[in-house]
Formats: sequence, structure tokens, C-alpha cells
Amino acid sequence: MASTEIDYTAEGQAVDLELMRGLALGGKSSLELEFLVSSQSAGKADYQALALTVANLSVPDEDAKATFERLIVHQERMQAALGRHVGMKAAAMDLLENVERALKVEADSASPSYWQLEQMAYRDQLTGLRNFRFFSTRIVEEVQRAKRYRHQLSLLMLDIDHFKKFNDTHGHQAGNHALQHLARVVGDTVRDTDSVARYGGEEFAFILPETSKRLAFELAERVRANVESSPVVLQGHHHKITVSLGLATIPRDAFSWQALVEAADQALYQSKQSGRNRVTLFAPGNSVVFRYRPEAGARIGSCSVVGNFNGWDPLADPMNAQEDGAFWLKVGLIPGTYEYKFVVNQEQWIADPLAPERISDGYWGHNSILHLKG
Repeated sequence: MASTEIDYTAEGQAVDLELMRGLALGGKSSLELEFLVSSQSAGKADYQALALTVANLSVPDEDAKATFERLIVHQERMQAALGRHVGMKAAAMDLLENVERALKVEADSASPSYWQLEQMAYRDQLTGLRNFRFFSTRIVEEVQRAKRYRHQLSLLMLDIDHFKKFNDTHGHQAGNHALQHLARVVGDTVRDTDSVARYGGEEFAFILPETSKRLAFELAERVRANVESSPVVLQGHHHKITVSLGLATIPRDAFSWQALVEAADQALYQSKQSGRNRVTLFAPGNSVVFRYRPEAGARIGSCSVVGNFNGWDPLADPMNAQEDGAFWLKVGLIPGTYEYKFVVNQEQWIADPLAPERISDGYWGHNSILHLKG
């Protein structure tokens, strides 16, 4: 678009260039941008929140407002000049190119390579972590893999506590610094096999393949504790931040990726409602009580229930001992069919003597079958 009638130097001085680059080169499509911008404009506009959502950048509200307003005006100018609809992403790219040319931004620093563009599509520019687009693809793949090979899959959702207050108190550049700091702490805590993505704004998602609920909870606690003990340093001063986390696992809490995300998000909401700076496990609405009564005279010190719902982990669900020598445990599970056993004295694996249905375990023994209805 011709730039002779528009003062792009003034435009460039009014907009936030990093936000404009995020709009033009980030992972959001034109349709996503237009929907999010129009949805925000329809209500009481919070441009800081909008910048976090569409470009994963913490930008002062007035700067974000100016950027979005000028982008919308530029889109309207292009549509009037061309006589057809112009996508918001195309308008952002055109405005960015003209502004950078007017401000004499060096081409090497402004123009990304093909590899950089590819990375931008799946990586958050601010934190260096994966972005929502990557997450939305990977979670589907990992759920399919977990179901095919009958593996555990856990999902952690994390939210920075009182992040808006932190931004308002210390400034938006400090908010960006806090997000980068958190990304480093998380990166130093998780395992190589885990995928961490910036889900949006101050919310992050952890995909944990082949990880039971017990082990995922231990990892979540390490993340929470490491963040709490690692303050953000701003101009030589230390500022403590904390995080809230929610955890859900396939197949114990969900069978589909949509249900898994919803369950982890519900658990995160409970963490925030319960005082923040904690990890909450999703609790299914259904449950089953497992019972084991040893034979008379048997000396049983411990008993746990294992199954495909906990990765056959003897440490995951220890049962409660009763005065009469029997053991019991109530386990929250979503409706479905499960295989299970009892582990006695941490060494003897036996099928439930009272279970009406069994199946071969593939090792010259049997698993008990549980059919849990909703």
C-alpha cells in the first residue's frame, strides 16, 4: 500500500513495535485476531489483556490501545483502497513494513528468516517456550498415543498468582521479565520428555507423557516450590511470585483430550479459589471402594491397589488398614472399564478374590475387571 499520504513515522512512534510484530508474525490467524479484537471491543476494553491473549506480550494498556486502534484504522484504509476485505494479519504486516521503513529499522533485525518464521509459528517469542498452537496439536497426538499403548498421560495447568497486580505495581516490562524468569525456572525443573507451552497470558500448560498422577503431582510440587523460592530480580530488588497448578491424568480423570484439558483447568480453578500457591488434583465425580480381606492367619503389613488407572504403581494408592485386618480405599475414577490387582506386603501381586470377572495379565496370572458406570 502506498505510504505517501500517511505519516508512518508518527504511526511508528505511536504503536508498540513488539506488539505489532507479534500480531503480524505470531501464530494467531487473521480470523482469530479479528474475533478476539472485536470481542474485546464489544465490552469494556482491557487492551493489556488483549495483547497478552493475541501476542503473548505484556504491554501497557495505553500503548496496546494505540496499537490496536491504529491497526484497525489501517485495515479500514487498505479495504477502502483495494475495494475488498483485507485480513487483520495482512494489515498488520503492511503497517509493520511501512513503519519499520519509516523508522529506518535495519532489515537484518526486522526481517525474520524462514527458520525464524517457522519457530514463531510454534514458539512463544517472549518466553521461548512452545505456544498455544503447538500445545493444541501436541495434546491431541499424546492422547492418541496414550490410548493406543495404554500409557498414562498427565496434564498440568499453571497460572501466576496475582499477575495483574504485579504488572500494575512494577510495570509491564517487569511483567515480561517475570514471565521470562518463570520460563527459566520451569525449564530447569521439568524433564526432557515433558512439553511446556505458554497457554496464554500468564497461564502455562505441561504435557507429561507416560506419567502417572502421583509422579505428576511430585513434579508439580517441585515446580511450585522452585518458583516460590526463586524471586524475580528487578533493579537489584527481589520480588516473590507464586503459582497455582491443576492436575489431571488419562485414564483416571478423562478419556479425551478435551476432557483432560477441562479437568486440569477445573483443578487449577480450585487451587486459585482455595488460596493459591498450591497444586490441586482433579477429583472425578464418580468413585469406587476397593476392599481386600486376607485369609485367616495371614500376616499382612500393607496392601495397595494397582491398575491401569494408576500405571500399576504400588506407591500410588495405598489402602487403609482396618482393626479386623481388612483393607479398603476409595478411589475417584471416571466411568469406564479398568483392570486392577492388589499388592500385598509390597511384593505379592494378586487378583481380587471377590471380583466376578478376570482377564489374563500376560504373565501367567490374572487381572480383575472393574466396570464403573456413571
